Formats: sequence, structure tokens, C-alpha cells
Amino acid sequence: MSADIEADTGITTEASNWVFDEHVAPHFDEHVRKSVPVYDRVQELAATFSDWFTHPDCTVLDFGAATGETLRLIRERHRKALTLIGYDNSQAMIAQAASKGIEVTFTDLERFSDIPPFAYGVALYTLQFLRPQARQQLVYQIANTIERGGGLFVVEKVLGSYPTTQDIIQQLYWDMKISNGLTPAQVINKAHALRGCMFPKTIAENETEFRAAGFSQIELVFKDLQFCGWLLIR
Repeated sequence: MSADIEADTGITTEASNWVFDEHVAPHFDEHVRKSVPVYDRVQELAATFSDWFTHPDCTVLDFGAATGETLRLIRERHRKALTLIGYDNSQAMIAQAASKGIEVTFTDLERFSDIPPFAYGVALYTLQFLRPQARQQLVYQIANTIERGGGLFVVEKVLGSYPTTQDIIQQLYWDMKISNGLTPAQVINKAHALRGCMFPKTIAENETEFRAAGFSQIELVFKDLQFCGWLLIR
């Protein structure tokens, strides 16, 4: 059995076994701000983009809702009646969302096929954790279910387009984590835990998949180090 390793204060995990369980969920909102560049700005964008796509009585979906923070912000932003539905595969994260008054449905996104019609959706740091075939199937299903003219905000960790730039960006990303309070050992431990659990693509590979799925407009709206965000319109 693998020994526990520390990825942050209060967060223990195992090599090649990063999961959003009871060891991670209570500390997730704090940890993600140390681990992801300008996380609060991404949350702000996710809520703001909803202005252009939501309408009274429409549905908003969050694929990989985590602690429900994004849906909470969207709910607080709008007075119009919205049906907010979150999906996540971690009961511990769902419990954290419930504490914020956000209902998240337990769902295995690698086997998800029952997506309701929706006007606006978000998938923040979610697709990167799906194996390539399951990821492709989900993106195609999302594109086929979203309303015409509907929007999807996707944020992903990406690979550099070239070996040299990948090395530079990777090291800058680790520097950012350390400047945010993580120790070098915690940074390396997190990298070990993510082995075989994360499947990032290059920007070009992401955009090829989005286009093939049927999104007619693919706009890169955010980039910071290894993370990119796209606004996709059907």
C-alpha cells in the first residue's frame, strides 16, 4: 500500500491517486487558490459570461461542480429564475456544496449520458481528469445538448506546444505555487499524486476537439501559465 504524502496543509494523498475525497474536500477552496493561477478571476468570468446566455427559466449546468462555488456565484448574480444543476463524482465535494445551499448530483462524468437541455454551462478544470475517449464522448454530448446560441466556459490545464516552452511554463507554474505558500515538497508530492490521473492536451488539440464536436465559435478568453479558458458557442 502506498504511503500517504502531503500535498498541502491538511491534505494527504497517495502517489498516482489524486482524488477529491474527504482528505481534500474540506480544504479545497483554499488549496485551489494556491494551486491555480488567478482562480478567483476565473470564477468571476464564469459568473459574468452567464449574463449573455441565461434567460428566465433556463438551465445552467456545472460539469465538475466541486464545492459549488461557481453555481453559488451565478445564483447570486441573477434575479431571474434559473435551474442550476451541478454534477460531481465526489460525495465529499457534494457535501461541501450542500453547506453553501448548492445541490450537486453524484455523477460519473466518464459514463454520463443523460444531459438535459441547457443554455449555459461551465466545465472548470474538469475535462483534464477524464480519460481521452470518455472526455471526447462528453464534449460531443454537451455540444449536442446545449441550446443553439448557448455558451460553455471551459478552463483546462494545457501542455506547451513545444518542449522548451513546456519546460519553462512548467517551472514557472511550480514557482507560482511556492510563492503562494506551498512547500517544494508539497508541489512535487502533488505532481506525483496526479500521475495517471490527469490527461492535459495542447491548446490546438483542445480546439480541434471542440470544433469537431460542433461548437461554431471557439474563443480563447483566458490564459495564464499552464491554464487556458475558452468560451464555446454552439
